[in-house]
Amino acid sequence: MASIMIKKAGEGLVSQAHRNADVGPTSGSSVVYEIQNVPGSVSVDDVIAAFKTYQPADKVYEIDWSALSK
Repeated sequence: MASIMIKKAGEGLVSQAHRNADVGPTSGSSVVYEIQNVPGSVSVDDVIAAFKTYQPADKVYEIDWSALSK
């Protein structure tokens, strides 16, 4: 199982963040999320696609893959 860092920009763009990024709001308008327990067979693009349809709770920046893959 892996963790993938995802960055959601203020204008809505979702992309992979640097693996050493701190989760939570950045100094700009972006927010970094850590998607945990991602199976090895799931690509970064699959995680990004799943995240685009997911509405995270306020101030929750660590999300389990099972919540995205429903």
